[in-house]
Amino acid sequence: MGRIFILYTIVASIFTIGNGEKCEGIHINGKLYNKEILAKNIDRPYQLCYDKHRNRVYFSYNVGKDEEDRFNIAYIEKGQPEHKIKENIEDGFAIAIDNKNQKMYFGGSLGIYEESMKEGNETKKIIEGFNIWDMFFKEKLYFISYPQQRLYKCEHEKSELKAVRQKHIHEKIFQHAIDGDGDSYITNKTGLYMIKNGTTDRILLKGSKNFRCIEINNEGVAFFCGQHGIYIADKEHYTLEKIAEIKNIFGLTFDDGNNIIFSTPHEIVKVLPENC
Repeated sequence: MGRIFILYTIVASIFTIGNGEKCEGIHINGKLYNKEILAKNIDRPYQLCYDKHRNRVYFSYNVGKDEEDRFNIAYIEKGQPEHKIKENIEDGFAIAIDNKNQKMYFGGSLGIYEESMKEGNETKKIIEGFNIWDMFFKEKLYFISYPQQRLYKCEHEKSELKAVRQKHIHEKIFQHAIDGDGDSYITNKTGLYMIKNGTTDRILLKGSKNFRCIEINNEGVAFFCGQHGIYIADKEHYTLEKIAEIKNIFGLTFDDGNNIIFSTPHEIVKVLPENC
């Protein structure tokens, strides 16, 4: 699909507790968390997405050789570290989920596919003619096309589902998400912007400029995965607050208990409170 990515360096964190014992883990918001490796030996797992009904972590990963970037979609199930490939998604790269209505969406170079968990996991193509870069679901399915990097919303028109260009987002963007307040976030070449619910005005969130993903947790809070860690927004001061120093995150999602799941260049990891 011709996508170009940058690999960042791994940094481990070691913290000392009162009795001098050292615990290796991750510090998030001032608390120490233990790493539970869910899967390993995967090449650049991106686009993490959690299926709460089947306890699956979906992701896309590189299956190309040498300098070639070619992606598949796969998933891991609880207690089973070996991943399973989602078949018949050409150059599968983007993933979104409607947990309320139990529907999964998979984006590839030939369009978007929908999987219904209620109908025997049947998969069907619902959007054609687009190469999909990123997707997000909140009441409607949104996606970003590649290489144009334009934002679309999927709308029902009569008996058809059509992709409607969101023209108030006139520039090329890389990520898009909507939080629990209905506020939107986009990233472009100049940084991260918030668009308040009911407006089209962009507000620059001061701080880091480069991001790999935006994810919304179970409480509706937006998390931003940057090249130097995980951030949340201070909406009052329009700044970014770093909550974790992890330099090589590729993807981020949340399980049904709101625990963070993230990916590194070759692993998928869940973080849980550490009691060592």
